[in-house]
Amino acid sequence: MKIVESSKVQSRFSLAGHPQLVELLCPHCLKEATFNIKSWTAHAGRVAAAESPCPRCNREVLFLNLQDSRDAPGEPTLFMHPDPVGRDRMDGSEYLRSFSAPLDRTYDTVLKHYNAGDWGTAALTTRYLLEGLATRLLTDTHEGVPLTSQLEILSKGVELSAPLEDISDMLAPDGVFGRQLADATTVDQDTAQHLLELTEQLIAYLVVMPGTMADLKSRIASAPV
Repeated sequence: MKIVESSKVQSRFSLAGHPQLVELLCPHCLKEATFNIKSWTAHAGRVAAAESPCPRCNREVLFLNLQDSRDAPGEPTLFMHPDPVGRDRMDGSEYLRSFSAPLDRTYDTVLKHYNAGDWGTAALTTRYLLEGLATRLLTDTHEGVPLTSQLEILSKGVELSAPLEDISDMLAPDGVFGRQLADATTVDQDTAQHLLELTEQLIAYLVVMPGTMADLKSRIASAPV
């Protein structure tokens, strides 16, 4: 289940009552629809449930309205099932914001169009994002060059091995981790945590990313044209 933003609730049965009209993207037919909830069934005074058909595809969507008494009086939290179609910002996207605020705003625009089911605009904006990312990584020296050429230049112009070299230096006998690993009894929690996080990032860089890229390429190759 996923939380439905309060802005999606267009009207309620009373000022602080259960939602009556909820406007969102149907998780079944992926079209914008206004769900007209006829009635709610309450359970134990803390949660109420209702089902409402999509006016476009007529398939049922389950809504749960949870009132946490610890936070009362307050607006209940509305959930729905199945989950609405949508993507959240990727993990680590805060680094994109610090890398380039304009690219970060473009990324937000991509998600906005994607989550609204506007697939064509989402795809075009994603291409703009990719072009902007390539140009920015090339320090704006190849602006106006076609995206395919930018990516070819990027593979040669950006030092992709730098993270591995950094880790190698840290683990060397005279490196920050190498010195401490010479005597494991001197390793504290912070050192163990930092080494684990470094290893996890290395796994993500060398194993997870190539694996997910291979899976994605396979899905693209087998997708109907």
